[in-house]
Amino acid sequence: MERKQRSDDALVKDLTFLIRELVDALDDSAGRLTKKQAAMSLRNLQRTADGRGKAPPVHRGTPLERYTSDWTDYVSGKKASLDKRAIRFLCWVPGIATDGRFLAAFKSSGIGPSRRTLAGLVRSCHCMWDDMPRISPSIDIVRGLLQAYGGSDKVLRKWQAHIEVLLAKDAPRRMADKLVGGERSLASFMEEWCIEPQSDFFRRVVVIACAACRNRLDGLDRALFVLLFRDLLPWPGWDPPTFKREIGALIQHDPMSERSRETIQRFVLHFEGLGDPRLSANRVQWAEVPIAAKERMIDWLCKENPYVFSEHVYQQGEGWVWKQRASPHDPLSFRDA
Repeated sequence: MERKQRSDDALVKDLTFLIRELVDALDDSAGRLTKKQAAMSLRNLQRTADGRGKAPPVHRGTPLERYTSDWTDYVSGKKASLDKRAIRFLCWVPGIATDGRFLAAFKSSGIGPSRRTLAGLVRSCHCMWDDMPRISPSIDIVRGLLQAYGGSDKVLRKWQAHIEVLLAKDAPRRMADKLVGGERSLASFMEEWCIEPQSDFFRRVVVIACAACRNRLDGLDRALFVLLFRDLLPWPGWDPPTFKREIGALIQHDPMSERSRETIQRFVLHFEGLGDPRLSANRVQWAEVPIAAKERMIDWLCKENPYVFSEHVYQQGEGWVWKQRASPHDPLSFRDA
């Protein structure tokens, strides 16, 4: 009898322990879920607040699996047509939206050109710009759809009036001419035109605009000087090899005034992706810069300061350390621009 009682007591203790473990686990899960939902709600609220008054949108989330699956079935012949919701969504998927078969399906679907679909199609063309032929039937179709738009959206009306700077063989050059000729900041220019900043198209615009400013380096006015060194060169969307080639061309530009040389030198020394080429720590960052340009920069630095010396500085978390210093030049400042 006593043995049975002890066995029952042990069973009760085991059950009590298991119940407590389950309750603790549920409490932890509930806490994490509540925090996650709160964080998601805040992010959604922030996205809504950030998106108010901006048109047309230039970003779209990851395509829903069923829409891309519908497209695959449609191309393979398993599906006779695409529903309108799928078509509207797929306008924002560059690899699909620029396919001639998709554009044919769009035109036959009865969907009229709207702000959302046109913004997606133009963005998709820009994202695929480097992979499309200069004379592209897909771009011609999107041009026609944009020209057929009859709504009142201000941005799309602007696109219609300047379609040659958006959807033409030499559109990047035309857009770059507007950027350089307008003498505005890169941020305000992108906001005005509402084009995708991380697209192949816009990368070409920045490259062409940089070359235009470089070719007029010693004749640049204050606004274009700021545009080049504050906005275009530090732009985060550069393809690294292309950026290094542009830096090489800038350093080797002739004729070169003292003002231009000093500005280039200050930019290079304080730009995170370059730095002093004499320092071994920066060797990799200068690997793709043309050798002649690197040697010219070293020559400039050695004439001004032939020694790469160290200074004793205090760094948070590391204490007093020796840090190499190569130039007395301060970083470029555009506070008055």
